[in-house]
Amino acid sequence: MSKKRSKRKKKRFKRLRDIVDIIKLYKAYIKMRLLNEIQYKGAAIAGVATQFAWGFMFIMLYMAFLKDGSKMEYTVTQMCSYIWLQQAFLRMFNLWSSGLDNDVLEECMKGDISVELIRPVSLYFIWHARTFGKKIAMVTIRAIPIFVICSLPFLGEFRLMLPPNIKAFVFFIITIILSSLILMAYTMILYGYMMKVLTSKGVTITFQMVMEFCSGGVLPLVFMPKTIMNILQFTPFYYMQHTTYNIYNGFISDTGEIIKIICIQLFWVIVLTLIGKRLIHKQTQRAVIQGG
Repeated sequence: MSKKRSKRKKKRFKRLRDIVDIIKLYKAYIKMRLLNEIQYKGAAIAGVATQFAWGFMFIMLYMAFLKDGSKMEYTVTQMCSYIWLQQAFLRMFNLWSSGLDNDVLEECMKGDISVELIRPVSLYFIWHARTFGKKIAMVTIRAIPIFVICSLPFLGEFRLMLPPNIKAFVFFIITIILSSLILMAYTMILYGYMMKVLTSKGVTITFQMVMEFCSGGVLPLVFMPKTIMNILQFTPFYYMQHTTYNIYNGFISDTGEIIKIICIQLFWVIVLTLIGKRLIHKQTQRAVIQGG
């Protein structure tokens, strides 16, 4: 009995040590990416200016939908808040080359993945931490100026409104974290498929276009036909940008519905994470590294 207990204690200690190592890995990559982003101030300023330009263009475009009269339950202020949030978190919900870790793409193409496989931490968590650290750094640098400037009163009804109440703000924080984790789990599945192909461009474009359209990145889902929205509710994309931003602007305000959304988000985080880990593990078992 004592031997069994000692083995259990060793396993628990090893698990705790692994968790601590993973947390340290995330902290290191986030810090490194933040320091790297701060160095390129010109690029950050240009990126913020670009987000403002696209934000105002989208506002002018979507105003036509509101003036049409068919979607008047979505107010101008709610629509503008949705767009500004979309621009602030664009780098998080982006799978183009700037939103992915280019080092991962090169490792898959050149065979440098062999170096990562000998590390004590799982390849899944290494890639996850590197990509998530990059996204957190890029969002932090660009989102703060957008939140500050777009909340100023001189923008009138086109400004970024505050959440209707504290409850909405708390639910927004919870759902934006879960939305980011869903997106990251989806990104890891993308990495898994990239290990199968010779070029990543086709896979990246496909994953990006599907995610953008189905999550409300191209057009807010409230402007889409009800039939499409009902279908998308059975996909993880519905619970990324659409639900999170609409909780912030008060369009989704029912507490029961929000709790249901959070539960479904947790479900998709678990499911997509398991799929991604299994896919990457399967591909690493089949990987053939050429060279001497």
